[in-house]
Amino acid sequence: MATTTNYGWTTPDDTALVKDGAAAIRTLGSSVDTTTKNLNPETTLGDMSFRSSTSNVNTRIPIGSSGQHLTVVAGVPAWATASDQTPLTTKGDLFTFSTLDARLGVGANNTVLTADSAEATGLKWATPTSGGMTLINSGGTALSSNSTTISSIPATYTDLYIVVRGFKPTTDGYNINFRVNADTGTRYRTITISQATGTELTYGQSLIEIGTGTDTAVNTNLVIVRIPDYANTSTWKFFDTDALVAHETNTSNLRYSKTFGAYNQTDAIDSVNFSVASGNFGGGTVYVYGVK
Repeated sequence: MATTTNYGWTTPDDTALVKDGAAAIRTLGSSVDTTTKNLNPETTLGDMSFRSSTSNVNTRIPIGSSGQHLTVVAGVPAWATASDQTPLTTKGDLFTFSTLDARLGVGANNTVLTADSAEATGLKWATPTSGGMTLINSGGTALSSNSTTISSIPATYTDLYIVVRGFKPTTDGYNINFRVNADTGTRYRTITISQATGTELTYGQSLIEIGTGTDTAVNTNLVIVRIPDYANTSTWKFFDTDALVAHETNTSNLRYSKTFGAYNQTDAIDSVNFSVASGNFGGGTVYVYGVK
């Protein structure tokens, strides 16, 4: 019997008798039906099919679940649930790219994201090289009792800029004093220009006196202290201060004083202390800024 070229269906030979035609047609029809079914195995809405390893036979793929995508497993199509493709693993990570998706871990505190073509992702975390002020004692530190210390000042800045707002003593007329590194030795040298006392040159002090003659009822007093190059360990430390306070006997009068001086030690400054000459603080807040 003759067969078709593509599917091998059986057909009558040219010499077949007419009486054999019905049987030949039935055989051909069965072959067509079988082949057609093999090429279209879908049975349900959303079904798909693909070529199987058996000649002239397709395999049915039922429709996947919501959210799945078509992928290849072991060389054949299959539905799969999408997985999280991000490389991120840790709080603060950034999603970046080199020649493929890449993770950039969070940088150290106070570093900034910087473009750098030498890095695989073109990005890196780096310490700012210059400019800007950072509040070291977050939220400020309240002045309390007779003495308040701000410690653990990092050596990662160029200068210190310290603001004391709203301070007042519990007793009229007493100064606010300043020390560094908890050093109570006679290692401070100062020159003070004040409306109250004129110019004073003082050697061998155990503290720095600023904000003279303060009134207990006023909390708008302001002191600013600047210490350049505070983390240097090869030179003495220079400082200058400005103080504007209400007069202890006449609160409508303001008293201004400016103090220049030095701390004759080479240690890096890692703490500052404010105290009142007598009694306690009745209020005030210290803000310590690191300056780049």
